[in-house]
Amino acid sequence: MAAFLTEPLLPYRILEEGTSSSSSSPSSSKPSDAVIFVGLSLVLGIACRHLLRGTRVPYTIALLVLGIALGSLEFGTHHRLGKIGDGIRLWANIDPDLLLAVFLPALLFESSFSMEVHQIKRCIVQMIILAGPGVLISTFCLGAALKLTFPYEWSWKTSLLLGGLLSATDPVAVVALLKELGASKKLSTIIEGESLMNDGTAIVVYQLFYQMVLGKSFNWEAIIKFLAQVSLGAVGIGLAFGIASVLWLGFIFNDTVIEISLTLAVSYIAYFTAQEGADVSGVLTVMTLGMFYAAAARTAFKGDGQQSLHHFCQTVASTPVELFGTIRPQSKIFNILNGGAGAKVGVGIKIGIGTGGEAKVV
Repeated sequence: MAAFLTEPLLPYRILEEGTSSSSSSPSSSKPSDAVIFVGLSLVLGIACRHLLRGTRVPYTIALLVLGIALGSLEFGTHHRLGKIGDGIRLWANIDPDLLLAVFLPALLFESSFSMEVHQIKRCIVQMIILAGPGVLISTFCLGAALKLTFPYEWSWKTSLLLGGLLSATDPVAVVALLKELGASKKLSTIIEGESLMNDGTAIVVYQLFYQMVLGKSFNWEAIIKFLAQVSLGAVGIGLAFGIASVLWLGFIFNDTVIEISLTLAVSYIAYFTAQEGADVSGVLTVMTLGMFYAAAARTAFKGDGQQSLHHFCQTVASTPVELFGTIRPQSKIFNILNGGAGAKVGVGIKIGIGTGGEAKVV
């Protein structure tokens, strides 16, 4: 059994050994240096949004280029950026699970809550086809390409694990780009809804192959049972939290702060209840919660509470996530280019998790 587990887990062990020596932050840096980068990212994001207003250059592309430039200056040259560089390195070495846990629930909730119900009803068939069979086809195609192309002697289970991880798309960046380019509402709804469902489906597929990599065997009946349990359980938890929180919102009168705080708190609690407590998909749970709010809870917000919630979540999503998600893979790429072959084995998995698949990522 030990020999069986060693082979599929080989890429992850090599990844840890290949990056552990380069993941430590500089001895001269302080935890407070991380705050400098947060302020810098906000200022750069504001400047890009202001200067590009009225142009056809997408805002998210400008943020991507800025993130690549900052990461390249800090990790790709011998010229350090001082305290700013120390802050960049602190954020680049942050635990990707922590980064996703902080940003992902709010981003998923805002994206699903902002969707229009009547548009979803018109496009639901296309969304389900793309997010269901489309993800499975993408997973097997990517897994086969990885198995046949990479010289690492991965098993099919490990290759399909990475294929499922890479099948997820980024709903935040895609939809923001469509809005910047003035795409039709129907197209935006299809891609946004498919992206959200795609993330949930890819997470479930990833969990399935992850269990297989760890040595757990599945027959077709067990696979169907696992997929149904993980997906339907997530939908049930999302609906339960949605109904309870909407009933609570009904007793709140003209207090926008409480409405926004309660909504965000419920999205985070639902995510961790599903992900850590019930061992089902937290992404599907928050997506279900947001869609339930979009369908049944819009009238529960009094005054400008709903609009304020949208603005707050968009602010969270706008700048730090883009720069953090870009600088982190930059640091890994330059470490790999400067390192040995051992580090190269884990690049796909590490960058995929570091960007949130992101977003998301996350």
